[in-house]
Amino acid sequence: MTLRHWFWKFITAIIKKVDRIVQYKYMKVDNAQLANSYTPKEVSTFYKLSGSDVSEYRKYWGQLDRFCNLCHVRNSVLFTGSFDKKIVPSDVYFGIIEPLLNNRKYALAYEDKCRIDWINGEEHVPKIYLRNIHGVYYMSNGSVIDRNKIDLNKLLEGIDSIIVKKSIEEHGGKGVEILDRNNGVLINRHQEELSLDYLESKYIKDFLVQERLVQHDYYKAFNPTSLNTFRIVTYRSVKDDLIYILYSYLRIGAPNMQIDNISSGGVFVCLNQDGTFSEQGMTKKSEFKKQVGNQATFAELGKAYKIDEVWAFAKQVASYHYNCRLLGLDIAVDEKGQVRLIETNTSDIGMEGQQYMLGPLFHKFTDEVIEYCQKQLQSKTKYHIYKS
Repeated sequence: MTLRHWFWKFITAIIKKVDRIVQYKYMKVDNAQLANSYTPKEVSTFYKLSGSDVSEYRKYWGQLDRFCNLCHVRNSVLFTGSFDKKIVPSDVYFGIIEPLLNNRKYALAYEDKCRIDWINGEEHVPKIYLRNIHGVYYMSNGSVIDRNKIDLNKLLEGIDSIIVKKSIEEHGGKGVEILDRNNGVLINRHQEELSLDYLESKYIKDFLVQERLVQHDYYKAFNPTSLNTFRIVTYRSVKDDLIYILYSYLRIGAPNMQIDNISSGGVFVCLNQDGTFSEQGMTKKSEFKKQVGNQATFAELGKAYKIDEVWAFAKQVASYHYNCRLLGLDIAVDEKGQVRLIETNTSDIGMEGQQYMLGPLFHKFTDEVIEYCQKQLQSKTKYHIYKS
């Protein structure tokens, strides 16, 4: 390796290290000032953290970071009216816990949407018609196909609607587009026609063309224009290696929106341990919703359709992700009632709003997670976990 190459490799490593620290330790936290959305009279009626609460919280999470952020525990007491020291601080979660539970050297590879069917089985995943992995095109059987031999018209003959999306480095519905057939051609909402040139100009590489799933009528009733998906968070215990469901919620798209993303105006509603819906859902702006559209209230809906199968499937998927103890699985129920895996998330798994609705992320497992992370932190700086 030349001195020049060594120098740029060193600079790149430093930039990556700084970026990770900035993104995780000092990241801006959504909803950090929830109290500002209430009137002074309303705020005066809320439970507030006492000095002893703060001391107890700092001492508890000080086992991992004595300067942990208080914003989530403050917000939690606004919603629940009570203090719980096990509410996970976001900086501790993103900067320490998640990277230690999930081996980053392997974890990100499992997020590759181009390989989701190869990893989890074709029968569990919406069909992928074409995939581009690091600039190379592949068919569903794993064989390479020369770009000049790809005929999209023939490949998608009889298909009226598709999904195209980036396969890596994107979360929260970013980079997802829906194309519908109009006058014989597949076009997006900007009237751009599907072609390899269109795909490569938009994504360059690492993208896929996939079946647009039709959801079951039960979930279509929440919002018919979006695919309303469950986020199921699984945890492989560091004590007994068994897999548990930490929490579950249904994401419901905003009216007339094609994606169910919360940041695009959607609502998430958590599920109780028995599979019934919580009384209230929440928006990104922390507004409560007791129902959506003309449906009955969440509290009146009863047990979510096929939720037991969804949970069983989530545990099955988690069982062979050996390098990741924590997974955020996006799962839908299709028109035939079959449970389908949409995405596997091994990093940046959201945890803020759910704690305001359901309480501590790890609940009864919190102590064992802290103890495990303590043992992993051997060097003077916690950021060694991002070592390149």
